[in-house]
Amino acid sequence: MSEYDDKLNQEAAPQPQDPQTPPDPDPVPRPRKVRRVGTFTFGLVLVAAGVLLILRSVMPQLDLSFVASLAPVVLIALGIEVLIYAARPDVKLKYDGVSMFVCFLMLVLVGSAAALNELWNDYGPAANMAENRMERYYEQQVSDLLAAREDLRQKISNLSVWVDLSHPYSEAVNAGFQNGDTLHVNLTVRDNACQSAGEFAAMARQVMDLCGQGAVPVTGYSFTSQENNPPDESVTYSLEVEGAWQMQATAETLAQDVYESYWYQGERYSSYDSMRDYRSTMIRENLAEEYYGTFGEYPGEEWLDEQMAAATAETAAPAAPEAPAAPGAAAENSDLAA
Repeated sequence: MSEYDDKLNQEAAPQPQDPQTPPDPDPVPRPRKVRRVGTFTFGLVLVAAGVLLILRSVMPQLDLSFVASLAPVVLIALGIEVLIYAARPDVKLKYDGVSMFVCFLMLVLVGSAAALNELWNDYGPAANMAENRMERYYEQQVSDLLAAREDLRQKISNLSVWVDLSHPYSEAVNAGFQNGDTLHVNLTVRDNACQSAGEFAAMARQVMDLCGQGAVPVTGYSFTSQENNPPDESVTYSLEVEGAWQMQATAETLAQDVYESYWYQGERYSSYDSMRDYRSTMIRENLAEEYYGTFGEYPGEEWLDEQMAAATAETAAPAAPEAPAAPGAAAENSDLAA
């Protein structure tokens, strides 16, 4: 065998491995990054909310009620976050429910900022101060106008003014009456100052004309002649005037809107007939109870009818009941009952 063949055999024979060299291990996978979906959108919402609130503070007329309708924009931003992170194989998605909830909550809060500002304007201390100041001013103005008319001043016993401002303002001292605001005048008429609904309406028409001549921006009136404790069978009047149509109505037209109240024993009735019927019922019941308390039994309807017929509309209490007929004296008692 030649030297060349020996060399080939040695190359073909398996070579022993070095026992000190370990095999190559499997490659270790790289860790995936965790991305919380909603955090980025939450940051954008915070920035946008802060910018809008700053604009609202420098521009009070800015209406933020539209912000609540932008909730779909948050969904779009969350969807974009999901698409971006899902396209990266080295990113593991994790949904941040708290951030998503706060995003929608921020939209609602910013959107309601306009409503909160309106509530503050309507019921805050500045609103109360402005309305009280204007109430005192216009009450004095109306009082001065009525004081110049002796006939009206003698008929009116009390006067008050109610103001409701519906427009926004920043300072109470700068608030003024504008379109949409309310100025209501309440007047109490003295007892027996007016003897009929027509006379009451004519007096109201004079007051309204006087305020109009004085350029008082009244939007409504309340006239009443009701007392705290009206006497029995007295009549009181009331009239509510609201809106431009009634403000321009004549005294004859206003008389149709005057509400008449008839009083008996502290109760109000809408008509004299209703009051009279109730009064007759009470007198009839009192007669029956008085008879029962005297004789131990209730009288008959015929006797009650006779007593009621004898009582006039001005009589508060008919005559006392007569004793029942004794046996054997029917004719005598019949004469007495007649």
